[in-house]
Amino acid sequence: MKIAILGTGNMGKALIAGLKKVYGDKVSIAAYDQVEKSLDGLDVIVKRPQEWFTGGTIPDAVIVAVKPQDIATALSAFSAVNNSDKVKPLWISIAAGVNIDTLQQLLPSSARICRVMPNTPALIGEGMSACALNANCSADDQKTAETIFNAVGKSTFVPEKLLNAVTGLSGSGPAYVYLFIEALIEGGVTAGLPYATARELAIQTVIGSARMVHETGENTNALKLKVMSPAGTTAQGLLALEAHSFKNAVIAAVLNATQRSVELGSK
Repeated sequence: MKIAILGTGNMGKALIAGLKKVYGDKVSIAAYDQVEKSLDGLDVIVKRPQEWFTGGTIPDAVIVAVKPQDIATALSAFSAVNNSDKVKPLWISIAAGVNIDTLQQLLPSSARICRVMPNTPALIGEGMSACALNANCSADDQKTAETIFNAVGKSTFVPEKLLNAVTGLSGSGPAYVYLFIEALIEGGVTAGLPYATARELAIQTVIGSARMVHETGENTNALKLKVMSPAGTTAQGLLALEAHSFKNAVIAAVLNATQRSVELGSK
């Protein structure tokens, strides 16, 4: 598979590292970034975007990994490429808030476009990426997107109208989890634990709990009840969380982040 990546910031680098780790020599990667230093040390072919379409080597997928405000400028780099060549690759954008309609205005009308909302755990191969395809895409295009984003974690496909909700949940979600871990650590320290011990306990508790949900497939409420005994310590802890509207606060965080994603996408 031949993949071209425009933009080698954190997410571009994560994709390169994941693809190389998972697929090795089975994938050929060309990349370019305006900041030359961003390309240092990367195991890629460094070429300017217009050169990706020369010599009969058109990429199977072009990943546009630039900031939202730079998307028009980034795609203008392909202005010298004829439209018949531009419709051959699957165009993948990870620019937050830039919708498929906008991308279609910047590319040929028959271009196959995949808009993706990844999250930062992709940097360690544990990302969650939600993908939305335009009407021109085929089952093969879905498979291509899966191949790419499964290299840095997991992927799922949703209608584009749900990507704002995805942003509010999994896009912003790591920050909510970090805040929860921070609170667990501070709670442990307040209760008398040394910081290093509280940190280790908090991190492994979150990792283990998440894996329990994933690997058992059980309902989270059922798993919660297995920890909670009548009039026990867990019951008291949960009572305190509910008294401070913990669950409602998390729901509000997701909804507020979702609304902000809608606002940013409309600008």
